Amino acid sequence: MIFVSFRFLIGTISYADELRKRLNLELKFLQNEQADVLYREVEIPPWSFMMVGIERAERQGEHRFACRFAVAKAITDLFVNHLEANYVKNYIEKVYNYCSPQDRFEIVSCTLETLEKLKIIRRNRILQSVYDFLADNRSINIEGFAKFRLRNYWKQLQCLVRRTGQEYLNAKDYQEFVRLLRCFIEMQEPKMDEVHIFVTVESTFFICDRRGNIIRKEHLCTPSFSVNGGEFNYKDYLLSMLITLVPKTIVFHVSDHTWESDPLRTIQQVFEDRICRCSGCDRCRHLLGRQQ
Repeated sequence: MIFVSFRFLIGTISYADELRKRLNLELKFLQNEQADVLYREVEIPPWSFMMVGIERAERQGEHRFACRFAVAKAITDLFVNHLEANYVKNYIEKVYNYCSPQDRFEIVSCTLETLEKLKIIRRNRILQSVYDFLADNRSINIEGFAKFRLRNYWKQLQCLVRRTGQEYLNAKDYQEFVRLLRCFIEMQEPKMDEVHIFVTVESTFFICDRRGNIIRKEHLCTPSFSVNGGEFNYKDYLLSMLITLVPKTIVFHVSDHTWESDPLRTIQQVFEDRICRCSGCDRCRHLLGRQQ
């Protein structure tokens, strides 16, 4: 006669094939001479039930925890690798239904890529939740557990989707903004051959022609030129000035930090090969030497 010392009953409507595969992988680690694994399936449409148990009573305490962990791990892998991806896709289809199919596809891809980077953390959280649940329950409904026991987890996932979607749409709007400015500039006749742009340690910003004559000079310590995190917020103003002048060549005399800042990166993308950086003229060396 077979004595079953420990068993779990797992029910699912939509994930029978995936759950079966995960359980079979995990249960292989439990099979040994001291504890034979019992596995049975029952179909009661639309439900599929899978019973996992341990035959024989030797080392019962050790086998009980091993069986519980194996079932919890199989269910966790199902959540992380299947339910989570389906949830993300369905949620994005609902929230971003005003976007094009391509945009929704990109948002899904970006979200899943972010989730993959956080996979270990997410997996451990779900594993702990399932493992604790199985300590007091011998049966588990996959869809019910996902809906009610992981409610807070799905809310966190929603926040991640929204943040990722907003970042994607902002990046798309930014690229469209840059593209439109490029088109506008290409249609304009250049008003100047060359301009030189300086940012000084005294928080002064000015534009010169190729002979060094000042075209425009502004103090950066104004509401529109406030300093945020050590970087000058002059992107919009400078873009406006350069679009008005439409120079053939733009030479920047700036520090490494300013040259690599986001405002200047935007200007570089708009004007592309019209922009260059001074390699170190007398003015440039004097300016940057005072900033060190």
